[in-house]
Amino acid sequence: MKDKFVSVGKEVEPDDRNRLALGCVLPPKSESIRYNVLQNKAGQILLDPAKSVPAREAWVHENPQRLKSLKRGIAQIEAGRVVKRSLPVGED
Repeated sequence: MKDKFVSVGKEVEPDDRNRLALGCVLPPKSESIRYNVLQNKAGQILLDPAKSVPAREAWVHENPQRLKSLKRGIAQIEAGRVVKRSLPVGED
């Protein structure tokens, strides 16, 4: 990460259950957002915003080629590069 930490001008201390209240420094909650928690050797804690992927969609993200292909397909659709085809109708 190239971004530097910047003081938000607030200090917090743990409560009797060792919890920190961070509502004073977090952005308004507009959607379901989660945070990866990272800590360095100096004890500094970094909250890195993250979004979880549903298990049914994880297969896309597990393979970089699949994700690249999907993104390429979406870009082609957005650019109007679509081929319309008629599919044969099956007999009942």
